[in-house]
Amino acid sequence: MRGEETTRWLLRDVRLELERHDEDPRLVAAGVLGVVPGRILGAEVVRRSVDARRGRPRLVFSLRVELAGGLDDPPAGVGPEPPASELPPPPRPGRQVEVVIVGAGPAGLFAARRLAEAGLRPLLVDRGRDISERGRDVAALMRAGRLDGDSNFHFGLGGAGAFSDGKLFTRVRGSQVRHVLEVLQRHGAGSRDEILVDAHPHVGTDRWPRVLDSLRRDLEQLGVRWQLQCRVVGLEVKQGRVTGVRTKDGVIAAEAVLLACGNSARELFAALTGAGVALEPKPFSVGLRLVHPQEVIDRIQYGRWAGHPALGPASYRLTARVGGRGVYSFCMCPGGVVVPTATEPGGLAINGMSNHARSSGWANAGLVVTVVPADFPGGGPLAGVEFQRRLERAAHDAGGGGFAAPAQRLGDFLHERPSRRLPEIPYRPGIQPADLGALFPPALAGALRRGLGDLCRRVRGFDHPRAVLLGVETRTSSPVRVPRQPDGQARGIAGLFPAGEGCGHAGGITSSAVDGIRQADALLAWSGR
Repeated sequence: MRGEETTRWLLRDVRLELERHDEDPRLVAAGVLGVVPGRILGAEVVRRSVDARRGRPRLVFSLRVELAGGLDDPPAGVGPEPPASELPPPPRPGRQVEVVIVGAGPAGLFAARRLAEAGLRPLLVDRGRDISERGRDVAALMRAGRLDGDSNFHFGLGGAGAFSDGKLFTRVRGSQVRHVLEVLQRHGAGSRDEILVDAHPHVGTDRWPRVLDSLRRDLEQLGVRWQLQCRVVGLEVKQGRVTGVRTKDGVIAAEAVLLACGNSARELFAALTGAGVALEPKPFSVGLRLVHPQEVIDRIQYGRWAGHPALGPASYRLTARVGGRGVYSFCMCPGGVVVPTATEPGGLAINGMSNHARSSGWANAGLVVTVVPADFPGGGPLAGVEFQRRLERAAHDAGGGGFAAPAQRLGDFLHERPSRRLPEIPYRPGIQPADLGALFPPALAGALRRGLGDLCRRVRGFDHPRAVLLGVETRTSSPVRVPRQPDGQARGIAGLFPAGEGCGHAGGITSSAVDGIRQADALLAWSGR
C-alpha cells in the first residue's frame, strides 16, 4: 500500500468521549473518514482541548492524517492539509543601528531575538535582576513582607509573566504565534504536546527559570547585549528624534529605542510625558481574586468525571453584564496560589500563579469589572495610574500592612456582611478580614456584587461556603497607551517604537512576544530610510 498515491488531510474538531481518551489516533481517523484502518498510514494530533459544556466533558482533537489513496467525498470538518505557515526571515537592516530595548519581558526578549537575527546587536536593559535573583526577592516579599522596588513579581528578566500561571494562549493569529511557541518549547517550556498541541498551553512558574536562562544564553550567542539592574528614568529626545535613554546611572546613546517596559512602569510613564511622548488613558479592569478549593471547580465543570486522568484540574471562564460594564473572570489559575504583586511601598496588588503540575489544591481567578477613562477623576493620560494607586493603598491599609491581603467570604461579600472567620488559604504573607466593597467606588463595588451574584445563580455550586475573595486585582492590563503611527513609531517621536502590554498594544505573554517581533520588523524597515 505504500507504493500507491497518498494524500494528506486535516481532521478538525474530532470529538471523543472520555472513555476513548487513549485510543490510537489512526483508529480514530479511520472512523471519521469511514475507511479501513489499513489505509491510515499516519495520524498525528496537532490540537487538543476539552469541551466541558452541557455537563459532559469531551475531548476535542484536530488530526493530521496521511491516507493511502484519495477521498471522493470528505466528511464535514475534513479538508486538505494547508501548507505550513512559517515566520519569514526578518527584513534586512538598511544599516547598522544602535538599538536599546527597554524591558526584558516577552516583547523585549523576542524583539531582541528578531533584531539579532537580522544582524543588529541590540542592548537590552531592565531595572530588575536575573531570574534566580528575582526568585529570592519574591520569596522575601512573601515570607517577610519585604519589597524590592526594582526586583519583584513585575520587574526583571522575564517580566511579569515569569511569575504567573505562564499561560500561552492568545487570540492573536499569524505565523508569529507558532514561532513564539516553538522557541519557548525548544528552550524547555514543555513537551511538544504540552506547548504546541494543547489548545491552552501553560508553562508554570517552576519551569520559567530554566526557560529564561536558556533563552538568555541563546540571545547572547546571537549578539544581544544585556544590562540588568539598569533603571531607565527617561528618554533623550532632540528635534523630535530619540537619541538615547536616561538611566539612574547616566545616558545610553541610541539611534532607536524599542520601548517594551511592561504595564507597571509607572515612573517611566510619567517621564515619557515629560519628554514629549504622547500617552493616552485606556480602559482596563479592576476587582478581586476569588479562591475556591480546586475540587469544587472540578465538580462544577466535570461532574462525576472530576478527577479523570485525561482532564486535569478544571478551569473556567465566566462573563456577566451589569449595565454598561462587563464583569468577568481573568487569569484563572487551576491548582495555583495568590501572590502579592506590589511594586510600590504602601500599596497592595495581587495576582495568581501556579506551577506546571497545578497541584496546590486551590483554584483562583480574578473577578474584575471594566473601567474606562471617565471613571478616573482628574483626567490626563496618567489618571488610570493614580486610580490604581488609590485602590492599592486602600487594600494595603485594609490588610493591616506588610502586604497581607484583605479578604472576605464570597457569600458575605454578596450580602454586605462581615466575615468573622476565614478559611485558611495559600496566600503569604497572610489574610485579614475586611469589607472589600469599601475599597472601591460605590458604582464599581455594586457592579462586582451584581455580576458575581449573577454568576453564582448561573453556576451551581460557585457560591461555595469556602470561596474567599482577596483584594485587590488592579494590574490586569496597562492603564495607558503609547499611540503608534502606521510605521510603528510613536506619534511625534522618530526612532521610538512602543511595544507590548505596557504600551497598550498586547495582553499576555504570547501576544506581547508577537508584538515585539512585529515592532522589531518595523524598526528594521525604518533603518533603511
